[in-house]
Amino acid sequence: MTLFMLIGACYGVWQLAVLSSWTRTVRLSALFLTVAVGLYGAGVLTVFLQLLYTNGVAAVTDTPLSEVVRTASYTMDPLIEEIVKVAPLALLVLLHKRIRAQWGLTDYVLVGAATGAGFTLAEAILRYSDEAYNVTGGPFSGWTEASGFSLTYFPGLPTILTSWVPAPVAFGDIFSGSAAVATNPHLVLSALGGLAVGLMFRGGKWILAGVGLMAYVWADHATFNYRVFKPEGAGLVGLLSGPFEFLNKADWLYPLIALGIASYLDYQRLKAGKLATADVATSVPLTSFATKGLPWTAMVAWRFALVRRNLYFAKAAGADTAELNEMVRSSRTQIDTWNSTEAWRCAKLPLTNPPGAGGIRAHWPVLVSLILLVPGLFIFAVGSIRLPSFIVDILVSPLMAPIVLVLSLVSLVWLAWQVVLTVRSLPQQRSVPIADPIARGDLRIINGCGAFAAGAIALFIALVGDGPHGPVFSPTHILDALGSSTALCILAIMFVAMALFLLFPGGGLALALGGLGGGGGMAPALAALVLVFGLGGLALGDGGGGGTDA
Repeated sequence: MTLFMLIGACYGVWQLAVLSSWTRTVRLSALFLTVAVGLYGAGVLTVFLQLLYTNGVAAVTDTPLSEVVRTASYTMDPLIEEIVKVAPLALLVLLHKRIRAQWGLTDYVLVGAATGAGFTLAEAILRYSDEAYNVTGGPFSGWTEASGFSLTYFPGLPTILTSWVPAPVAFGDIFSGSAAVATNPHLVLSALGGLAVGLMFRGGKWILAGVGLMAYVWADHATFNYRVFKPEGAGLVGLLSGPFEFLNKADWLYPLIALGIASYLDYQRLKAGKLATADVATSVPLTSFATKGLPWTAMVAWRFALVRRNLYFAKAAGADTAELNEMVRSSRTQIDTWNSTEAWRCAKLPLTNPPGAGGIRAHWPVLVSLILLVPGLFIFAVGSIRLPSFIVDILVSPLMAPIVLVLSLVSLVWLAWQVVLTVRSLPQQRSVPIADPIARGDLRIINGCGAFAAGAIALFIALVGDGPHGPVFSPTHILDALGSSTALCILAIMFVAMALFLLFPGGGLALALGGLGGGGGMAPALAALVLVFGLGGLALGDGGGGGTDA
């Protein structure tokens, strides 16, 4: 069940990425890392700030905490959440001029939406990751949980794949027969928030438009929470609730509107950048080159197209593009030179470090990470899958708790070390004149730090509080998802964070084309393109992030 929550959250991001393929430059691996940022970074920071605010106000004003929480739910909490969800995006853009110059507004929308999807996933996992024995259904029909007159619905795979930006969880009641599939609430609002950040960074007349759009996002979130709690005398929020309730019926349009505006404005900049850099146009259409040696030439063509857009955006923004222009122009020359089927006939499956090279020692970091992931997978399995009773008895036995806690401590140390390694690799990643490896390096650090903080807090509570099955926070907190989660659940999420360092490694070319071989050696076309793309991290390689994503 938890796996399908993850699929639902990521599927909406994938849908937006596909729709924006004509103007985006950010790659899918960066977007999926951003989903994790919403889970670990934004989720953890939001909890801290909301706890700080509600408890601080209650202490200063002598107001009961429950009343402060209730009022904050439709005033300050939505503001905190919406600001925190776009904070990673704003941080990336503030820290790196290269990202600021090379990203278009479409990239801002996608990164904002991905963070929102991760935030929704955090709430869903913390609330429902242990509900497998309270639901009926299966992976195709979905799962349903009844509580009084209310229904909670967890979409199955067919429903997810046929829905638009689906939420991991939907709600309904017994009178309608079943719960309706909902739109991912944080994704749609954060798509607007990402556009707002992009407009503000454009400066000039766009700043006011960005601030106004961010205010709209807050008002939408605040009025939704207002309708849930239904307080009396809510002032401005109460007055806005009616109009926003009407607008919420079409909230599925928010990401489409954001992408439409962003794509239109990006298209204008891309045209200007293309006119200023005519020397990087290929002699044949990229679509023709892409078919010469499938799947590798298609990957090369797509990566080249994304990085060339980076150049167009940077040129239109007036940034220094000498180094990037030279890389793209050199890559264009190689593509024109090796634009034939014969040149790619020898290309084979990537194998940068075959098992025979170095034996197990060469792969021990991966093996350690996989071993440490096992407890987290077991914890999620107990609550997400109906396992045989004897397996459940073993997994929930008192003997397993200390084993999980010991492995949690080891995992925290290992996770911290992986973050250190990523930090040490940053200079190498930033030596490449493109934005993608810089963004992914920073995203991995945010994920690692957020997961470490959550894991450390959960481990502390499990050791000195109510034990691993005790609640992490008081359920009076507005994020009642955290009130219903246990320390073991948080530890499981921390375990899974380590998978990010396996799926999106920080160094080397991994499964990029830099490791392709052919026959007794590399194909001539491949060797030439690896020299340009692989070492430069331009299209075939990552410049610090492995993978063969889009």
